[in-house]
Amino acid sequence: MYLKNYQVKVVKALKHFFHTAQSEKLKHIKVKTIDPSLSHDWLGKTAEILGQTNNTFRDRPKNGLSEDYPRVVIKVPTGGGKTLLAVEAIREYQNLFVQRRTGLVVWIVPSEIIYTQTVNNLRDKSHPYRQLLDQASGARVIIVEKGQRLRLQDIENNLVILFVMIQSLNRRTNESLKVFQDSGGYENFFPPDNRYDLHKQMLEQISNLDCITALGTAYPLIKTSMGNAIRVSNPFIIIDEIHKVFTDQAKQTIDSLNPELVLGLSATPKPEMNILVTVTGLELKEEEMVKLDIHIIPPSSSEDNNWRLMIQEVLNHLNTIEEKAIEYKQNTGRYIRPMALLQVEATGKNQRGKGRVHSLDVKEYLILQGIDESEIAIKTASQNDIEDINLFSPECNIRYIITKEALREGWDCSFAYILGIIPNVNSNTGVTQLIGRILRQPFAKKTGIQKLDESYVYYTKGETRNVLDQVTTGFKNEGLEDLISKMKVKGNESINSTKIVRIKKEYGQNYDKSFYLPVWLIADDNNGIKRRFSYNFDILPHINFFDFKFTEKFLTSIEESLSDENKERLTFSVTINDESKTLVNKENFEMIAESKIQYSYAARRFTETIGNSFLARKKCIEWIDILIARFGKSKIENHFNFIVSMIAKIIAKEKDRQEEEIFLNHLNNNRLVLAVSNDEKLGYKIPEKDTITITNQPNTYKFYLFDDVEISSMNSLERKVADHLDKQEKILWWFRNRTSKSWYSIRGWHEYKIRPDFVAAKKKDDGSEKLEIVYVLESKGEHLLGNADTQYKQKVLNIMTDKNKHKELKRYEQLELPFDKINDNVEFYLVEQENEEGDIKKLMK
Repeated sequence: MYLKNYQVKVVKALKHFFHTAQSEKLKHIKVKTIDPSLSHDWLGKTAEILGQTNNTFRDRPKNGLSEDYPRVVIKVPTGGGKTLLAVEAIREYQNLFVQRRTGLVVWIVPSEIIYTQTVNNLRDKSHPYRQLLDQASGARVIIVEKGQRLRLQDIENNLVILFVMIQSLNRRTNESLKVFQDSGGYENFFPPDNRYDLHKQMLEQISNLDCITALGTAYPLIKTSMGNAIRVSNPFIIIDEIHKVFTDQAKQTIDSLNPELVLGLSATPKPEMNILVTVTGLELKEEEMVKLDIHIIPPSSSEDNNWRLMIQEVLNHLNTIEEKAIEYKQNTGRYIRPMALLQVEATGKNQRGKGRVHSLDVKEYLILQGIDESEIAIKTASQNDIEDINLFSPECNIRYIITKEALREGWDCSFAYILGIIPNVNSNTGVTQLIGRILRQPFAKKTGIQKLDESYVYYTKGETRNVLDQVTTGFKNEGLEDLISKMKVKGNESINSTKIVRIKKEYGQNYDKSFYLPVWLIADDNNGIKRRFSYNFDILPHINFFDFKFTEKFLTSIEESLSDENKERLTFSVTINDESKTLVNKENFEMIAESKIQYSYAARRFTETIGNSFLARKKCIEWIDILIARFGKSKIENHFNFIVSMIAKIIAKEKDRQEEEIFLNHLNNNRLVLAVSNDEKLGYKIPEKDTITITNQPNTYKFYLFDDVEISSMNSLERKVADHLDKQEKILWWFRNRTSKSWYSIRGWHEYKIRPDFVAAKKKDDGSEKLEIVYVLESKGEHLLGNADTQYKQKVLNIMTDKNKHKELKRYEQLELPFDKINDNVEFYLVEQENEEGDIKKLMK
């Protein structure tokens, strides 16, 4: 299963976090072992390495035993694939943080719909999500729902995922009481009821277990509840929509479950949360996952609340969209059945005929218009016509879903294109959540057909401004606040309207030769062959794992990591002596690892890096045989998960090394050249025009290359860089580079392109207005400096700058330009946050 670019980013952040947290926690444990009075602030050190503000996490929870644990959040918009990210988080948590394939994961979901969808997907062994979990656990996954029996042996021998409703985190609700009340199904976790001594012993180790007092005695008995079973298992807790349970009461409940780590997912995290990584709406848009633009269509009639006319318009519009969908299927084979969501004012059995538009009113009107009843579904609290219906199936006829509020959350059908709102939008807060139901793009991929790539909102009464406010709030609630400018209002082009801006005439006339920017080419001047450099053609086929062998240094590091002391921990044995008294002994207990070598599991892990599953399997057997010969089969079996993790890390490093080496070999053999060209197939030229959103922020920049600039889309660092560029005495022109396909990007040795932030031209020092050099600039926030991605970009930029300094930047002109040649003096630099003014002045001096 291939991940989107933003999902790859999230997984990388998770890997870095889990690896860092595990390393720092081990230091903490080691310090406490040496001297219990000492401590190592492992959370603070983890936050420091991850670049958190003030070197500390904002949220510093302690579990029910007053021990620190991390609680972090991934900010991901609705429709960003939270379930997949949660599955990937489980995989990396098992591999990097706890380094085992067994244990308990408590997955907390916000609604019955999401609960059912997620459980069904993870139970289905053919579903990609389940297959990913099977890889992480060696195909030993157990899905447990509320009320089902759970045994201690299940957790010790399998990866158990326990699903719980979000209401269970509030100790005041009836649902939560079921989690903490004494019940059957969990007896296996606790001593027998008549062994008061063992209950006392367990309470001394885990002091926050809920208890009852044995009848007629003063002895406490531990409740056999789900809550207590979770507490003794030190779970990894995943909370979907964690912002809903970040009250003091809910956080106390989370803490009391003694989690090893808590990962939250939220489109709208609270300011005090520890945000590990942020996925923006723009990233979803770049991956073609959302239907944008979203169009707002006001009533066409001056008659107030003419909902029937609105329904007519929706019917006509849906028909035109479906015509495009049929054409799309004929050309591509992909099936889309466009649907409309219709929000009504009333749905209850006794609410019809009381001056409000009822769901049955709308259904009857649709039927009168010739719509077959099988195409209409009602979704309310009491009626669910889409229950257990696969809305994506070609056998499904449903095209119209009538609802009031029942689709606000947890409903997912990307075939929904139109939202028709009958209630007055001036007071209809339900719109904010219904907006998210029409935003997902079918197949998470643009069709190239405008009607199938955008979404539409109709309404019957209320002010347009209020509709926009509701939709804007809806975007924010879905974590898509950076895409608010993509809304359009039919008949009112002043709302978020766009305009085309062009390169200023004076720049186009005088500096056209400087608009060509360098790209990497594969070239053979002797044969006249030239083409764009490609990762898939020029890097990937040359990566060689067939000859990769373990170094002695790596084997020694494994040997040092597999010391016997790593297999022991201090535990207690409790028994009854000959005098019927409890006897407690301390002992060094050797942890029992899985005594089996799982070649298939290891091969799947290695395939993630190697790519070729056959070669991964072959190398897996070869490498493990080498380790068995060196360390013995028993030791490899006892530490198999850990060893696989170490190999996975070393081959990932090897892939990075080879990618860079292959790139440099092409470079050193003069096969790879950096060049500017006016040949459209080879070179790159700055676009002559751009489309920007009109805002109320005036353009105060004198030397901006284009007529106008969309200032509102710049972040604070970009604005600082822009301000400093425009103030330089030697600036000729500059512009902010876009991230879309037609704008400038740099290919390095990794698969993903570098998209620099700014391009700026400097004039000569002789008092003339002639061009001296063009700078390509990448700005980086202070917290990102020093990380692997920034270091990689710095290397690539340095190589390109070095080519220019050594006069090795080539020029390939397809047609001779009048008067002069295209500019071939371009350099590339990283601009650091807090040093942006000094960096720019140094370049422009």
